[in-house]
Amino acid sequence: MPAACFSDPMTMTAVKRGACGALLLVFAAAAAVAQNAEKLRNHFDADGLLREPAFFDFLVLGPPGEAGWKVVGGYNPPSAPNHVSQVMPDRPADSIAVAVRRNVNYRDGAWSLALHRGSGRGGIVFRMTGEGDFLVLLVDLATGEARLSSYRKGRPTELAKGTRKPRNEWGTLKILAAGPRITAEWDGESLLEAVDPNPAAGRSGMATAGPGIVSFDEFVLEPAAQ
Repeated sequence: MPAACFSDPMTMTAVKRGACGALLLVFAAAAAVAQNAEKLRNHFDADGLLREPAFFDFLVLGPPGEAGWKVVGGYNPPSAPNHVSQVMPDRPADSIAVAVRRNVNYRDGAWSLALHRGSGRGGIVFRMTGEGDFLVLLVDLATGEARLSSYRKGRPTELAKGTRKPRNEWGTLKILAAGPRITAEWDGESLLEAVDPNPAAGRSGMATAGPGIVSFDEFVLEPAAQ
């Protein structure tokens, strides 16, 4: 695992991308992409088993820690037969592993993701403009406790929290954003509401923090109509 190349208090390690310059080019290219008003569905069923999911960049935010993203089968996912798992079980508590979708950049709209009930924390990173500037909503997949945090220049601020205990093997997390207003749902029921003091267009992806193997499916990005 390469050493982190961003200064404290926030560091970011690019999995399989060793240089800071390459990461900065990735974000610059993403920022140049025009907002696309078409829905984009990622279901992973065309991806090869035990490979990384296609069209994603893999990063580690915060404390460095190894991460591994694989397309796997089993668990009866919403879009059978495949789903994606972050497969490294013993990760640092505050280290956030993310799989960021390429070529999609927007501020307002919807994001939704199916998550498998388990012992880890999983969710969505969105409005990501750089290594230290993003929003992330993480759900404890055993208790249902959810926290939405804003990172600015690497420093986190909690914007909101809520709880919806998972009742099914798979649950769906959905985020809706319009300007500063953000709402989130779990399986169609209200989870939390928040205000983003610095709304900005950015990238988005699947996220997990701390220890535990977390599984994902049906990652849908839907920019608001222009």
